[in-house]
Amino acid sequence: MTRPPRRARAVDVAARAGVSVATVSFVVNGKAEGRVSPATRLRVLDAIAALGYVTDASARALATGRRRQVALLAHDMTNPFTAQVAAGAAAGIAEATEGTGHLLLLLASDDAEPDVEPVGAATVDGVLINYPGTLPAGRPDLPVVHLDDPAAGGHQVSMDVTVGARELAAHLAGLGHRHVVFLDSNRPWSTFVERRTAFTEEFTRWVPGAVVTGDRSGIDLGDAVARAAAALEGWQRAGATAVVTATDVQALGVLSALATAGVPVPGGLSVAAFDDIPFAAVSAPPLTTVALPARELGRRGAVLLSEVIDGTVPDPEPVVLPARLVVRGSTGPAPW
Repeated sequence: MTRPPRRARAVDVAARAGVSVATVSFVVNGKAEGRVSPATRLRVLDAIAALGYVTDASARALATGRRRQVALLAHDMTNPFTAQVAAGAAAGIAEATEGTGHLLLLLASDDAEPDVEPVGAATVDGVLINYPGTLPAGRPDLPVVHLDDPAAGGHQVSMDVTVGARELAAHLAGLGHRHVVFLDSNRPWSTFVERRTAFTEEFTRWVPGAVVTGDRSGIDLGDAVARAAAALEGWQRAGATAVVTATDVQALGVLSALATAGVPVPGGLSVAAFDDIPFAAVSAPPLTTVALPARELGRRGAVLLSEVIDGTVPDPEPVVLPARLVVRGSTGPAPW
């Protein structure tokens, strides 16, 4: 029987490149900067390619105490915004670890807390939190990066929701709207508080005597449809000419309820929201919304978390991503 060829080892790479095993380790672990000259690094990479050397993730985990696996605590993967955050986080982990890292998804059910037991079992090197969950008390030193949670302390990546909300308020004010319904999320998370507060403050600044009526629904298509259908008559009787929702998913529910009731958009009511999920551009009519960079949120968070794990980040300094208003066909001049 013919034996399979022996797998190349770090010592083989070192011998071929004429360097130490430590130098090979610096190169393959992305720690060559300041330690290995560009010419030496190139020799090591050439040797790796020639020998077909592949790092052993399990061995490296034993040597470093790290598994190159991070967890993402998220609420609802059926929400396209959350799915984009997860996709970005996976891309960020791959980028930061040169394809050797893994993303573990820990998801909540309904409004329950995510199951954090895998975190407590020490299977991950760090955690991205896209949900105000609680980490196990047994791992207080676990590196954490918060996503889209302006009230969180420590390392975080958020979005400039305030700027986007102000742009939306100015847009509706410029179209002559004086009474807006703000259909908020029924979850009291800081990102939703910021959206509602910034919009309300800016709209009332633009419009003397403006009215912003508050309402709430779940971040769920069916719940938003039901709430809009139940409240529509009251909204119209009070003189509302526009509905702003905390998320695009809720806005899609409102559009569905309005279509069923025969209310034209934007002729009868204008509708706008936050997020800019892919469905927003193809809704009927296309949705005016504050574009929040979900995928980049996840990617930047994962890269930052990798840096925190490696100890290359100084004191926490929030990363803030830009938001922008995208005007589409769901908003128009106030009908009166």
